[in-house]
Amino acid sequence: MKIGGYSHFNGITFFCDVFKIKGSIKKKDIDYSIEWIIPPKWLRNLENKFIIGGLLTGYYQWKVLSKKMRLLFLFLIGLYFIEGIIDLSYIYDYISFYMGEFKIYLIVSTLLILIINFKKTLKTFRYHGAEHKAINCFEKHRYVDYHLIKQSSRFNKRCGSNIVSIFLILYTPIWFLEIDSLTVTVIIFLISVQIIRFLSTKNYKWNKYIQLLQWVTVLEPKDDELKVAVNTFNKLLKGYNIYKYESKNRIKSS
Repeated sequence: MKIGGYSHFNGITFFCDVFKIKGSIKKKDIDYSIEWIIPPKWLRNLENKFIIGGLLTGYYQWKVLSKKMRLLFLFLIGLYFIEGIIDLSYIYDYISFYMGEFKIYLIVSTLLILIINFKKTLKTFRYHGAEHKAINCFEKHRYVDYHLIKQSSRFNKRCGSNIVSIFLILYTPIWFLEIDSLTVTVIIFLISVQIIRFLSTKNYKWNKYIQLLQWVTVLEPKDDELKVAVNTFNKLLKGYNIYKYESKNRIKSS
């Protein structure tokens, strides 16, 4: 069973091989939504392939994102390709000219946004910790409850933050060499996924340095965040077991 997830300011989304479930706090109750994310068969066959197996990880990461985040990524990718076809230098010159005059306003506005959303950001990071605790708890005990999840670690070797750390390390020489290629960027991402997969099966003393970003993005959750994690994860597990049972019966009947 493949397990992953990500946090948002009002809850957690967990996913398995075939669907994702989002648990969000709405009016002090947990609201759940489910969406199928099962990948095509040809993509599932790539899972254990070297480097290209990272495509399956990329697929799951894409599918678990919200529609707003998908649109943002598509916009940035589209802008990248448009820049290669159309000369946008005059737009950048225009922005640079006015940025010099309004830089102070931009800095102040950014700081205000961070201050206003500071509590939401901390809550998102605590949900991130609760998400890790639920996954670690299940992998150790094959069961998740409030007592066991509190004892679990908030750090996880397969966290996306670790992939980012490896990616930045590998991308740094490319950045210094000023190599601007989407293909190279994708290859570096796929290699980063393979490195994290390898490291997640080993225990090295320097693993703590790879997990450095998690000290910032993964905080110790409070009881409310743990409650959301336990309930949402158990619904994911229940749904997955039903799916496997129904699939098995369907095969037998056919």
